[in-house]
Amino acid sequence: MPAKYEPVRIPDHLVSIEKRADGAIIVRVRSESVHEMPLPDAVFAFRCGDPQYEYWMSRLAIAPPA
Repeated sequence: MPAKYEPVRIPDHLVSIEKRADGAIIVRVRSESVHEMPLPDAVFAFRCGDPQYEYWMSRLAIAPPA
């Protein structure tokens, strides 16, 4: 039987979420590096029907204003 786990929640201060006019959700995760050359931000797009779409819609609904 698989072990139960809680997914890791990305801290709000590292994430920006926006919904585009076409319904796609854009998620940007800012790099948090202690090195001289930080990694570039990670950017993801989710559309209705994607497995993570509802999760990011719920995060968008409770996200603090930018």
